[in-house]
Amino acid sequence: MARVAMVTGAAHGIGADASVRLAEHGMDVAVLGADEAAHADTVRRITETGRRCVFVTADVADAGSVDRALARVHSELGDPELLLTCVGAVDRGPLGELSDQDWAEAVGEPLRGVFVTSRAVVDPMIKNGGGRILALADVAGGDRPAAARNSVVETGLAGFVRTIAKELWPFGITANVVAPEPAGTDLTATATAGGSAYAAGALDAVRFLAGAEASAVSGQIVHVAMTA
Repeated sequence: MARVAMVTGAAHGIGADASVRLAEHGMDVAVLGADEAAHADTVRRITETGRRCVFVTADVADAGSVDRALARVHSELGDPELLLTCVGAVDRGPLGELSDQDWAEAVGEPLRGVFVTSRAVVDPMIKNGGGRILALADVAGGDRPAAARNSVVETGLAGFVRTIAKELWPFGITANVVAPEPAGTDLTATATAGGSAYAAGALDAVRFLAGAEASAVSGQIVHVAMTA
């Protein structure tokens, strides 16, 4: 039976490319998101690799919604061995102009989505003898206007995976983050469309961390440089 990946943030850009890369390496893929139409191209590309793919409508920041989505993934594909959460940068303007809601959308919601989905897959991964929890981030600050918020998200992701890596290591579950160097990059620049060097390197890192050869790698922040 094929390994199963559950992916969030795969509507476009590097998240979509990462989903296809997993399918190309033999995984069936469940794509979670709020808008099925926005994910139609991703689902098509995955299906064209010959692997099974299902889109599941879910609010990844809502525990009940994620639990229902996980039940459908289990029913249609099987228990996920890999959770890949793709977290993009959100710019809501200068600090002095941010509302409480802006901050919640830029920082709170992305981190909550990673927490909720990671918590949901722990039990099935333990039951099946292990798994991979992986966040793919485009949140480096650099010179971009959203630097402060993006840095908070990246720091939050780093602390989260380092903490759960220690807790879950005895169960054969690894947790890692793939993130750009501080100079930053663009989540919408796809590797398949001849986009950024970060996109291409990040996809290679995702493939490695999802594979058996990375079974001893956990709690790491893998920084991928923007090289020519």
